[in-house]
Parts: sequence; structure tokens; C-alpha cells
Amino acid sequence: MNQTSGNRLFARKVAIVATVLGLWGALVLLFAVPLALPGSVSWPQALSFAISFWAFWLLFLPAVAWLSFRFPIEKSTLLRNISLHLLACLLVVGTNRAAFKAAARIFRAQPLEAPGPPDSISARRGPPVTISVFYGVRAVLDVMVYGSLVCLCQAITNFRSSQERGRRAAELEARLTSAKLQALRMQINPHFLFNTLNSIAALVYVNPRAADEMLGDLSGLLRRSFDSMDEQEVSLAQELEFIRAYLNIEQKRFGERLRVEQIVPDELMKALVPALILQPLVENAIRHGIEPRRGPGLVLIEAKRDGQQLHLTVRDDGSGLPDTDSNSSTRRGIGLANTQARLQGLYGRDQSFSFGKAEPQGYQVDIRLPFHLEPIHVPNVSNGVAT
Repeated sequence: MNQTSGNRLFARKVAIVATVLGLWGALVLLFAVPLALPGSVSWPQALSFAISFWAFWLLFLPAVAWLSFRFPIEKSTLLRNISLHLLACLLVVGTNRAAFKAAARIFRAQPLEAPGPPDSISARRGPPVTISVFYGVRAVLDVMVYGSLVCLCQAITNFRSSQERGRRAAELEARLTSAKLQALRMQINPHFLFNTLNSIAALVYVNPRAADEMLGDLSGLLRRSFDSMDEQEVSLAQELEFIRAYLNIEQKRFGERLRVEQIVPDELMKALVPALILQPLVENAIRHGIEPRRGPGLVLIEAKRDGQQLHLTVRDDGSGLPDTDSNSSTRRGIGLANTQARLQGLYGRDQSFSFGKAEPQGYQVDIRLPFHLEPIHVPNVSNGVAT
């Protein structure tokens, strides 16, 4: 056991002792105050009687608390645990009764009178309390204290169970979110691979050398993608490096028809973004903005900080999509749909994703996400096990 665990165990024991003493002290005070306030007995006398009255409960309190936590009132074990607590309560009542009988014999107190007012006032209020009445009051108080302590411990048990259920639900939700994010990313990889292979196939007979170089570039690109498979977030610099490798492949296909501009300040390079978040957007810009036209086209990648948010933009200067199709989920395809789903899964309401016509022409996708340099906590999921 290391020192930290030892300190925690010691602190826990101190807390338990302090709680027991506090509850017992509360019982003593609650019993002594009504005796001392009228002025019939002094405070030392009232406290002395109260301490002797509740002396055994200094031992009963931790025992009853242990029983209450060990055998809580639950539906599955209701009858057994209630019976156990009834027996324990009878044992407490019987122990206190036997103890006071022994004390009465020792002090030869045949009638036991509770501390009371002077004789003249006592005579007006009625006869002294007999031993049988005292034992009855004693038993009722013991049962009330036992029941109150069981209820208190049961409330604590229910609160802990509620917290545990909440923790497990949150953990399960996190695992589910992580699994969904991983599935979405796994969809992007084959989608990107098939599209790139189609590009290579288009050059096999037209430009075999370029097709061969593209295969080599694709191999390196896939290796980078698989190396970062377990990472939900990467730095913006890493993401842009991946994009440059992807654009090298597309550049061999389109040649001078494809122009790329990047506007990213150096101070944003360490900001974290979802892995492969830009690739489907750039691919979408090339497919719809560059491929349909015969002349040269531009793909612009821009990043800027807006307060506590990182604003990413991918824009092309092509003809864009028709108005009727720009917001259609069927035209967005896997790339844009998965991008939006991954952002929602990672950042919830702290992100935004929009797309539409760019000015003066073309198509533009805008992403806003929290600016952060430390990774968010999303447990990795491997074979159904979160780590």
C-alpha cells in the first residue's frame, strides 16, 4: 500500500469516528436540553444523565450503521433484511434494558426517577416515573433511534446507487459515442480508397508513370491513416500534412487544372481537430468544383480563430451544386454526412457545420469547433472494450 492509499484510509477512519461521535453527541444534546432548559436540573446533571442514558449507543451506532449498509432494504432481499434488522433492534433494546437493570441493582434503586424539578413542583406535576414506565420509554427511544439510523443509511445507499447508475450510464454512452465515431471513420477510409483507386485507374492507360507514382503515394497515405487509427483528434499541422499528401495524388491526375491555396496562421498549427476531417471536404471540392470544368480551378483551405472557436473553411470556385440539391442529404454523400456526424459526436452543441454557395461562385463548407490544445476524453473502443 502506497502512502497516498494509506493517507486516504486513515482519513476515512477519522471521518467514520467523527461521524459516530457527532451522531452520539447529537443524541446526548437532544436528550439533555429539554431537561436543563426548564431550570429544574443543572446542565452538568442533565448532561451526566443523558450520557449515561445513551452510553451503550456509542457502541451500537457503528454496529447498526454497518448492518444497514451491509443489509440494505432492497426488493430482492426485503423480508430477509427486515427480519434481520428487527432481530438486531430487539437485541439493542434487550441489551439496554439488561444494562439498566444491572445498574439499578448495583445502586439499589428500586424506583428509578428521572431528573425532575423540586419536590413542591414535582408534587403538582404527578407521581415519579416508575421503573416499568422508564423501561417502556427507553425501549421506544431505542427503536426510534435504530429506525432513524437505518433510514439515514438507506438514503445514503440509495444516493450512492443513483450516482453509480449515472456513472455507468455516462460510461456506456461514452463507449457508444466512441464506437459510433470509430465506425464513421472506418467508413471514410474505404470511401477515400475507392475514389483514389478510381483516379488511378483513369490514368493507367493515359499516363502509366503518373498512375504508378499515385500508387506509391497512396501506399504512404494509407500508412499514415492506419498509424493514427486510434486517435480521434490530431493537430491541425498533422491534418494539413495528410491533406498535402492526398493533394499530391490528385495533382498528378489534374495537373495544372488543380490549384490549391492554404491560409493557416502558424499559431493555429497546434490546435486539435478531428482526424481526417478535412480530407472528405477537399475531395468533395475537387469532385464537384474541379473535375466538371475544363479550365483551372482553385481549392482554398483556410483556418482562423474566432474567440474560443476554431473556424475551418474549404472552398472551391467551381459552379457549385444546384439550389435544390445543395441541402439534400442524398447529395452530400458519405464524406459530408460523416463529417457532420463526427463533429456532433465529439463536440455536441459546441460545434457547427454548414455548407452552401460561396461568393462570388463555387461551393463552401464551414466548420466551427472549440479551440483546444488538449485532447477531449473519448475512450478508445477495441473489440467492444473501452480503454
